[in-house]
Amino acid sequence: MTGASDSAAPAREAVATLRAYRADWVHFTNWCAVHAVSPIPATAQVVATYLRSLAEFAPATIRRRLAAIGKMHRFNDMAWDVTDPVLRAAVADMTERAGRPAAPPAVVTLSMLRAMVERCADGSPRGLRDRCLLLFGFAGALRRSELVGLQVEDVRVERTQVVLTIREAAAVQPVGLPLSSDSAMCPAAAFAAWQQVAHRQTGPLFRAISKGERVGGQALTPYAVTRILQRRALMAEVPPDIAATLSAHALRSGYIVAALRQGMETEALCQHIRYRDPRALRPYERQLDHD
Repeated sequence: MTGASDSAAPAREAVATLRAYRADWVHFTNWCAVHAVSPIPATAQVVATYLRSLAEFAPATIRRRLAAIGKMHRFNDMAWDVTDPVLRAAVADMTERAGRPAAPPAVVTLSMLRAMVERCADGSPRGLRDRCLLLFGFAGALRRSELVGLQVEDVRVERTQVVLTIREAAAVQPVGLPLSSDSAMCPAAAFAAWQQVAHRQTGPLFRAISKGERVGGQALTPYAVTRILQRRALMAEVPPDIAATLSAHALRSGYIVAALRQGMETEALCQHIRYRDPRALRPYERQLDHD
C-alpha cells in the first residue's frame, strides 16, 4: 500500500504542475490580448515586458510563467532561448525587486475617491463611465487586468450588493461590492447610470469614448485607466506630484490600505482581494506606518 501511495504522488504533482502551466499560459495570452501583441511566437522584448508587469507576484511564480511560455514555444516547434540577455535581465530585475523592501504603494484615499467621483457628475458619457470605473475599481480592489477585462454580463446587481464575476487565468471568482446609501458613491447607481448611455448588454463594460462623447466598442487598456485616474485626480485638485504617481493599481491599493486601517480581518481581506498569501499585504501595512 505504501508503494502504491508513493508512486501516485509524482503523478499528482505532475498534474498540478501542468495545471499551473496552463493557468500561466492563459495569464500571458490575456496580457498579450490587452497589449495587442502576439503571444506566440513572442519576442524576447514582449516576454520581458510581461515579466516586469508581474511585480506583485513571487519570484517562483514569475520563473514558472517564463517556463510555461517556453514550453508552449517548444511544443509548437518555435524558436526559444531562455538565455536571451533581454529575458535574463528581466528575471534578474524582478528577483532583485522581490529582495528589497517594497516602497509604499501609491494609493487613492477615500477622500480622494469622493473628490474624483464628484468631478464626474457632469452627466456626460465620459463622466458616467469614469464614475463607475472608479467605484468598481476601488470597492472591488480590482487589478488593472480585471478592471479592463470586465464584461457587461459579468455584473449582477442584487439587493445588498453588486456582484462581479472576475475571470483571471483559469479561475472564476465572485467579488461583492456593497451598496451605499449615498447614491453618488453607490456602485449599483453608477452602473445603472453608465448603462443608460452605454446601451450594451454584452461585451466590454468600460469602453473608449470619442472626443464627440460617442461610446465605442473597444475595451479600455490598462494605460487608459491610468490616464483617466490621473486626469480625474487633477480635476479633484490632488497635488500634481501625487496625481502623477497614481496608476490603475492605486485604486486597488487604496482599498487595501483603507481596509487595513479599519481593522478588516486578514482572512476576509485576502479573500476579497484574491490574495492567497497574507504576506503580500506587507507593503500595504508599511503604508500605514507612513501615514
